[in-house]
Amino acid sequence: MSEARSDQASTELATLRQRLVEAEEEYRRTRAEDYVVRLVRDATIVDAHRGGLSSREISSLVGDIGQPNVVRTRRRAITRRDVVPEGLLDPADAVRASGMGPAAFISAVREGRIRPMELAGGVKAFRTEDVEALAASASHR
Repeated sequence: MSEARSDQASTELATLRQRLVEAEEEYRRTRAEDYVVRLVRDATIVDAHRGGLSSREISSLVGDIGQPNVVRTRRRAITRRDVVPEGLLDPADAVRASGMGPAAFISAVREGRIRPMELAGGVKAFRTEDVEALAASASHR
């Protein structure tokens, strides 16, 4: 592996670590029932694992979750199949599409700059155009 590729991989892992820590901090700040935050946190754990972080490192960054619970969280996030109609994004995809980190996105939800829609079965989703507008306003800040 070339040195440039190694530096890029290190930078990507550092970004994954930071996003994971942000998601965990936001998760701890909110009620356990907060569906949007839970999905964002679970998806961030999955992204971190897919990006190369080990369950042990994720557990150390998240804190109280414990390595076996990291595995369960990954399984839960992967097997959860919320039905989100076309034109809508589930919370995890909305964070990715916004280009924002978990903390900034969750703050936008809390501040009402973007609101999830309630679908059948308690599923929450975001309109694509709302996420795009949020992304555009965030890039102008």
